[in-house]
Amino acid sequence: MNRLLFTDVILPERNLEERWDVTVEGGRIASILSQGSGDLSSAEVIEGKGRWLLPGFIDDHVHLREPGLEEKEGYWTGTRAAAAGGVTTLLEIQNNPPLMTSRDALIAKRDLVLPKSVIHVGMYASLVPEAKGQLAEMSDLVDGYKLFMGPSTGNLDVGGDEILGPLFAEVATTGHWLFVHAEDGDLIAEGMACYGQDGSAAWHLARSDHAEIKATTDAIRIANKEGTRLHVFHLSSAGAVDAIAEARKGGQEVTSGTCPHYLYFTHEDTATMGSVLKVNPSIKGKDDRERLIEGLRDGTIDCLSSDHAPHTDEEKDKDFTASPSGIPCLDIVMPLCLTLVDRGILTLSQVLERAARSPAKVHGFETKGRVEEGFDADLVLVDPQERRVVRGEEHISKAHRTPYEGMELWGWPTLTLVAGEVAHRRDPVSR
Repeated sequence: MNRLLFTDVILPERNLEERWDVTVEGGRIASILSQGSGDLSSAEVIEGKGRWLLPGFIDDHVHLREPGLEEKEGYWTGTRAAAAGGVTTLLEIQNNPPLMTSRDALIAKRDLVLPKSVIHVGMYASLVPEAKGQLAEMSDLVDGYKLFMGPSTGNLDVGGDEILGPLFAEVATTGHWLFVHAEDGDLIAEGMACYGQDGSAAWHLARSDHAEIKATTDAIRIANKEGTRLHVFHLSSAGAVDAIAEARKGGQEVTSGTCPHYLYFTHEDTATMGSVLKVNPSIKGKDDRERLIEGLRDGTIDCLSSDHAPHTDEEKDKDFTASPSGIPCLDIVMPLCLTLVDRGILTLSQVLERAARSPAKVHGFETKGRVEEGFDADLVLVDPQERRVVRGEEHISKAHRTPYEGMELWGWPTLTLVAGEVAHRRDPVSR
């Protein structure tokens, strides 16, 4: 691997006043010295010119559809889109056939997709009844087990204590986290029967906060009984955040995450914007959004992840009831998160904690998530003076329909390193 030297960079994790020289060697951060102290000999020099050097983000909730539905997104485009969006590690959930229910399926997928990837990637096993009895033999290949407690893309939902209990218990024996999509199937069925045909204005009622709250509390209860480490993905409601907070107050090992679309929009936006904001769980109200923000600030919500869910443009252009659920955003993950800082919604420290440090902690990535000596050289160079407007047609991802179309964002990566190698470069910063 090349020896690289970033000169004259700001490390916002430390402060915004000092300038530094950062040396990368052997895929790790070798040294961090005051500006002008770096060894220029035998190094490829990248002139920072006062730009920010940030830890690469860890996106632990991504769908890339490969194998099976590569026309929507594969690892070639998906990992490059992620690198452009400041993500250096992604963990992917297969929710289309073939499911990851056996060791053989995981090995076949790994051998197919890793050669196409330009960033670090990991996979979850699919926690469905047919995987029962095989979780231990998959454990060294996965970053956890993903369970759908309610219907979503792929129709993989599993419900009922008599089925869930043994699955939770088997996950507990592996030592891995159980990652859940928490929506109650029965309540969603009731909501869809009442509101499913009423279009975008009623999607938050068809997939209600009650469905998420019940599934979240059920998951917490079963996990507590079976000794399972539980992580609840993409929280969208105030009640679910409260349930997580209460469980943690009682000492239970429960973590959680949410996504940018729950922070930028409300169900009123879904009503006017339509299919581009159709997502599961649905986007809720203003009070829910405020509680999510509070949860990110106080640590009840550990992780900010994309839930990148690509579909073809033709599918997302259909009317609301016929369009599939899912919002893509890998190309703009870091700008979306940093713009929350620009808008005064979160602090920079809070964003770096939720998008880099805390995901590293949850997933046991001991040398990721920080710009420190000895840590992995998964780094992103950002120009804090630059603002750009989102144009979906410019995305590397195959999914171009975005609810952020035309929105001005701040914090765009110009260079992304993964293990010291360039994974994305938007302008010629190297001299």
